[in-house]
Amino acid sequence: MWIKLKALSSILSHLLIGIALVDANLRCYDTGNFTLNSTYGKNRDLILASLLPNVSANGGFFTASIGQNSNKIYALGMCRGDSTPNGCYTCLNASIQDLIASCPNRKEALSWGGDPPCLARYANRPFFGILELQPTDAGYNMADITSNLTQFDTIWESLMDRVVSKASSGSSTKYATGEADVTEFRTIFALMQCTPDLSHKDCDSCLRQSVSNYESCCRGKQGGYVQKPNCWFRWDLYPFYTTATPSLSPPSLSPPPPSPDIKGSSYARSTLLNGESHAILSLGLTNL
Repeated sequence: MWIKLKALSSILSHLLIGIALVDANLRCYDTGNFTLNSTYGKNRDLILASLLPNVSANGGFFTASIGQNSNKIYALGMCRGDSTPNGCYTCLNASIQDLIASCPNRKEALSWGGDPPCLARYANRPFFGILELQPTDAGYNMADITSNLTQFDTIWESLMDRVVSKASSGSSTKYATGEADVTEFRTIFALMQCTPDLSHKDCDSCLRQSVSNYESCCRGKQGGYVQKPNCWFRWDLYPFYTTATPSLSPPSLSPPPPSPDIKGSSYARSTLLNGESHAILSLGLTNL
């Protein structure tokens, strides 16, 4: 069973803990509002609709922009590396609908919805390739590690370091998984991913900060996750991701084509696989 965080250690005392608006997996930024039937509002709806066919069709990641001057809007979509194309499309569709419903007139918002999660984000400012460490969403398994915690931590930290290095060193994709045996009957499973537009250095920084956030709040628990605007990380004591042969064909659904005025770019990804469903509760962390 997963639990939302209610308090963090003094290392994270500079962060404000709380659930953002309706859903902990949503962030509606307080950076400005727009009128629903305005040009910006119409552009927001157009660009979010363009993510649906393009993210799943381009291997799980896509960025786009539309509009001019104050009506220009940027959007990004990404699915976890073990999502199927249909699963990716379904997750993004639900996340986008949640964004529109929960942040109806906000100029900037993001969602980490779904399981496996997907990232849907839009803003009235360029953010592609820019490292942003906040807001942060995190949670942990309520069960405690019952074995030798010092020995467990040594193995856990070594695995996290390896997976961070593997994920951040990717070029067209920045996704990696890894396992480490604690005993003959217990294995640690880890998954990390960055948006592919990040540099190696920024991806490494994002993931290491996520691991540090988790260690500060949740050390000794049997699993957990941390999600940021540019990266996510999860670990558990059972396999929660798939390592089968990738399937990169587009989804069988037939969404409408995007507007020809939308300028987009994509990054090829080599792993778009099946994943298990696992319900979680989460907590939001934002700067004071």
